[in-house]
Parts: sequence; structure tokens; C-alpha cells
Amino acid sequence: MKTYIIVISVLILAAYLFISFIHNMSGYKDAGMSSDVIVVLTGGTGRIETGASLLSKGRAPFLILSGVNRESDLKSIFFKTNIDIDSKRVILETSSKSTYENAVEVKAILKEKGFKDIVLVTSNYHTKRAFYIFRKVLPPDVKIQTHPVSTPNFDENRWWQHATSIGIVVMEFIKFYWYKVQLYFYTIPYINN
Repeated sequence: MKTYIIVISVLILAAYLFISFIHNMSGYKDAGMSSDVIVVLTGGTGRIETGASLLSKGRAPFLILSGVNRESDLKSIFFKTNIDIDSKRVILETSSKSTYENAVEVKAILKEKGFKDIVLVTSNYHTKRAFYIFRKVLPPDVKIQTHPVSTPNFDENRWWQHATSIGIVVMEFIKFYWYKVQLYFYTIPYINN
């Protein structure tokens, strides 16, 4: 009986956390205000193109591409876009391999350059987790705006009707709470540097 109560309690807690997670998963919108720099978390469809477009429209004077392959250069990155990019306005960050590492590496760049206001560009399904991690890692005086990018493999209005979208939501749920626990209970290496 005791095991049964524990299992039911865990399931109720998991259901509550999941409903809470999906309820405000798409609540991140772009405020449309100018900033010091646009930060693109690479790895998803349309992210780089969106960041380049925001740069060309004057949303910010600089663009950080975080998580870029070490062998990449601007020409290969922007080959598929029709946007002419001034290389002096783009910073390539090539060390990070995760969203947390993106935040840590971007933090160092912001400190070095004196940037205090960013537009965070990532996929719509990834925005909640990315914002949470960046908010925990970056100093409180750094303002974070989000610019969610719609992707063809995720319909945020009908995600439960598509197996791919369900998989994305479940993975984001797991990763979000994994990071939440890690950042709450443990000191992840070099967060305070």
C-alpha cells in the first residue's frame, strides 16, 4: 500500500510538472526592442537565418553565433542566405556543445564586449529551457529578450497530434527539469566565472 501511494504521488507530481511546462511553453514572444547583440543558438532550422535577418534589420549592431562548428567560417555559414553579412559584426563561438555551455561561453563574450542587452534566438520549443538557463548563468543586470523561431517539425498549436512534436515536447520537458535540478542543487562547473 505504501509503495502504491508513493507511485501515485510521483505520477501526480509528474503530471502537474508536465502540464505546467506545456502550459507556458509557448509564452515567450519577441518584444521587438533593440539590443546590444543578437545571440543565436545554432543547431536548429531557421535560427541562423533569423538572426542574420534581425541583424540586417538593425535590431542590434552585433550577432553572436553560439555553438558553431570549429571548421566553419562566415561564408559557409551564410551560404544559403541571401543576406550580406559584415564579418566585423559577427562573433563565432565554437566551444559550446550544449545549451548550458552556450550560456557560459556567451557570458564571457558579453563581459568582454560590455554587452548588457541580448536577443536570444532559438527554436520555439527550445526557448523556455534556453531562457531559463541563460537567466541563471548571466548576471542579473543583463536583459534577455527572446525571439522564438518556428520550425517545420514542430507545431506549437497542435504538438500532441504529431509523433515528432510529442517527442520534442517530452525531451524538452526532461531536459528543462534536469537543468532546473542541476542549477538549483549543484554548482555546475564554471558558472560563476
